[in-house]
Amino acid sequence: MTYTYGNLSVRIMVSGQRITGVGIASLTDGGDPRSQSIDEQAIPVLEEQALAAQSADIQGVSGASYTSEGFARSLQSALGKAGR
Repeated sequence: MTYTYGNLSVRIMVSGQRITGVGIASLTDGGDPRSQSIDEQAIPVLEEQALAAQSADIQGVSGASYTSEGFARSLQSALGKAGR
């Protein structure tokens, strides 16, 4: 999924109807150190939010709005492919 600073692809693991794992399949952010720092801080929080919500209905991370939006869109796409 393309987002403002690059491409972000979320992968999910599902058991039955439950999301059991969320991770990053791929991430390119153009090598910008600021963007990399934001991603490193935000992505673990977004992964936790996705597991807790069991959906793409996540809060996002303050100060990481582009990463949060890209993560949520990619998560929704992964969930759709998993039939959720």
